[in-house]
Amino acid sequence: MVLCAFGFRYPIIASHCAGINTYGPLTLLNLTMCRSLRQLIYASIVMLCACAGITPAPRYTGGQSTTSTATTAIGSELKTRQRARLQGGDRRLMGVIEGYLGIPYLWGGTTRRGMDCSALTRAVVREAYGVELPRTSRQMYELGKPTDRQKLRAGDLVFFRIDDSGPGVSHVGIYVGDGQFAHASSSRGAVIDPLGSSYFDKRYAGARRILLD
Repeated sequence: MVLCAFGFRYPIIASHCAGINTYGPLTLLNLTMCRSLRQLIYASIVMLCACAGITPAPRYTGGQSTTSTATTAIGSELKTRQRARLQGGDRRLMGVIEGYLGIPYLWGGTTRRGMDCSALTRAVVREAYGVELPRTSRQMYELGKPTDRQKLRAGDLVFFRIDDSGPGVSHVGIYVGDGQFAHASSSRGAVIDPLGSSYFDKRYAGARRILLD
């Protein structure tokens, strides 16, 4: 098929492209099929080349990259997102969150058909700030800078220890300001709740700031 696609004109073309006798003649039908295959492969190559130029969101791992170029690129992107936050990014964050409210809870879910707490957090932070967070709340808890509860600002991640989820951090949400945070509730889906409610107050485990000044 590759020989056919790039224009070789020998009887072997017919066998590869049309499945006939290896030494049979190159008929008009076979030639037409070969041309079609050549166009299809060419289009596929163009699409692959186009996709190769897409730059993914920077992955925030909290570790040092072994590639200085990658580190510089991520640092530059984070600074861009920080400037966006300072220039009205809080409104952007709320706009993104409002687009997710009402999505049902699904443990392990990562689509709008259902999401768990970490998937919702990842999706919102990715869309609002262009930063790719790790998959689990415990991994996210290792990122950024610990932040005092009294100094929270929109975009900070807030963490909780839920009693029936075992030891350690097991729930994460995004602080949106005015003492509230967005998260995926196991019973109500994506919602905004008061951080100071009796349920979350006694289960509060800490906060991390991923968008540093």
